[in-house]
Amino acid sequence: MIISGNDDASINGVKFTTTHKLKWSITREWHDEFEESIIFDDSDADSLTSPHNDALVITLRILDTDVKCIMVDDGSGACIIHPRVLTQMRLKDKIVSRCIRLTGFNNAAKRTSGEITLPVLADCVTLETTFHIMDQATAYNTIVGQPWIHPMRVIPSRLYQAIKLPTP
Repeated sequence: MIISGNDDASINGVKFTTTHKLKWSITREWHDEFEESIIFDDSDADSLTSPHNDALVITLRILDTDVKCIMVDDGSGACIIHPRVLTQMRLKDKIVSRCIRLTGFNNAAKRTSGEITLPVLADCVTLETTFHIMDQATAYNTIVGQPWIHPMRVIPSRLYQAIKLPTP
């Protein structure tokens, strides 16, 4: 969040200090068509040991399998899956041959070996998601990025180690 030079400012008619504006941006997300805002609070952190610097890692149902060690990366412009997951799910023959180049934050370019579209279930909502296949050494089975986060309207919180979806 970029904040102007003023120490105090107004958002929707409410005066906030810089600290409050930052807290607001981290803990709330408003969607016009939903009646309630999404709020993370201390009850969401009951089982956490704080402070922590952990990545947000979750389990999602992909196709008919609960896949663990999925990193939620809201800075990623792609969803990535490791080929070992597809082998375990017996989906190697469903891979579409498509090679694209992905560039990381350090400008290192890596090529994918294919892609596959799979249904991903979160909180009773299913989204057909295209995963790019990369055989790189990683602790994660899958990385879900903006192509999954935005259409699902998921609000991730690394601080609370949780994701929340709006309820209509």
